[in-house]
Amino acid sequence: RAGTCKVCMDKEVNIVFIPCGHLVVCKECAPSLRKCPICRGLVKGTVRTFLS
Repeated sequence: RAGTCKVCMDKEVNIVFIPCGHLVVCKECAPSLRKCPICRGLVKGTVRTFLS
């Protein structure tokens, strides 16, 4: 389902990875990832998003 975390498959996505820009994980799963699960690019930072 679009909008669901690709790691836990439960919570809503709300973290954007820098520099790739992929929005695919929740704030609970993001700290455990060093590489983006979509493009495998190195995660240098994150930004929490608020979708309305």
